[in-house]
Amino acid sequence: MKQLLKQWIFPPCAYKYLYKFVWIIKDFFKYSVKDFKKNIELKDIHLNKRCFIVGTGPSLKDHDLTLLKDEIVIGISGLFNHEDIDIIQPNYYVLAPIFEYHLKYNKEETYINWLKSMDDSLSDSVIMIVHIGDKPYIEQHDIFINKNIYWDKYILWGCEDIGEINMSKIPNINSVSETALSISLYLGFEKIYMLGFDHNWFEGLHIYFDTEKYNKHFETTGDESVKKFGFDSEFQMLRHAQIFKKYKELYRLKSNIYNANANENTYVDTFPKVKFKDLF
Repeated sequence: MKQLLKQWIFPPCAYKYLYKFVWIIKDFFKYSVKDFKKNIELKDIHLNKRCFIVGTGPSLKDHDLTLLKDEIVIGISGLFNHEDIDIIQPNYYVLAPIFEYHLKYNKEETYINWLKSMDDSLSDSVIMIVHIGDKPYIEQHDIFINKNIYWDKYILWGCEDIGEINMSKIPNINSVSETALSISLYLGFEKIYMLGFDHNWFEGLHIYFDTEKYNKHFETTGDESVKKFGFDSEFQMLRHAQIFKKYKELYRLKSNIYNANANENTYVDTFPKVKFKDLF
């Protein structure tokens, strides 16, 4: 039905706005405004400070992350598996939508166990940024009960200009890196350094700083996922184009974002490149 509307009944622009309208209406009845009220507490809370957003790419193996001990760190996804996580202890931890977006890839129990392992590994002082769609699962399974949680939500984004960042209206994503970067801008940091964002999925879908440890909770390998879900080169090219377009939009908002990736040959060219060690 969706394809019929898109290809035969509505012109492209009309379909886009119809789809956006339906999305807004569904969100209005699905989520409560009350869930996002306390987000304002985080607005510009770190003016004149710097932060490090730490991804999970293989280039992390070439970083001495113990240098981040006294820095403000924003972690994502499976960073909790890193051997230095007890030293880093991220101040913030950002998750992509887990259950609403990813249940077709793994069983619910898989993600529950993954999040509980994350909960055990992270300090209770960390501030969790979690998608509102995951709230029922988080509460039902008593995950992060000793941690401070702020909920975020996404809106449709058609590559138009981004005016400002609102945690309950983040332009929808292809990678959690976009969310983490958006959150760091919302927090008001003067300088933002990204490391471990290799975006090298063409070399293999699941390549991390410690692939075996990272994937121990999940059933499918990278090769199996490619075959089962169609994560082929065309999919990745489209995804990369949208991610880098978002990066450019976020950089346009505030040109204070730097790529501190240890991989000198990274093809992420949307931010000025700096050497990680020179920052200390």
